[in-house]
Amino acid sequence: MKMKSGMEQGVSVLLLLSRLPVQASLTSEAISQRLHMSPSYLKKLMRTLVQAGLAESIPGTKGGFTITKPLTDITLYDVYQTVEGRGSMYQGKGLLPSVFESGDHCVLETVMGDIEDKWSSLMKEETLQGVMNRIGKLYDLEKIDDWIHHQLKGQWQ
Repeated sequence: MKMKSGMEQGVSVLLLLSRLPVQASLTSEAISQRLHMSPSYLKKLMRTLVQAGLAESIPGTKGGFTITKPLTDITLYDVYQTVEGRGSMYQGKGLLPSVFESGDHCVLETVMGDIEDKWSSLMKEETLQGVMNRIGKLYDLEKIDDWIHHQLKGQWQ
């Protein structure tokens, strides 16, 4: 199964924003540099996250972006639906009925729908806090916090 990079990018942005102190925001420039994303693509992604209510745009010269919900309230499914869309993962062409020359019901679509339902259920169970907890076991979160502090210091000078 192949997932577009938008999922990883959306999760990464939200996890990054979650490390901000209360009432602080990060500029799109800082985010795009940190994540090695093109500024234009990041702006498109941020617009999508803002429209979904997962991030907020703070206007002004010292503005930027912030996360709107605790990580415990955002699931991987929320991010997936936001960045990938709400359509079905499997788009059948209805070939099986042609193979067997009967009916118009495609069993494969039913099977794939069942699999997608299970996959969606698993994604709904995994919060971004769970992802962050796993990250905290593998990486030094102080490094990202220091980077954020440096960015915010530069913003307010």
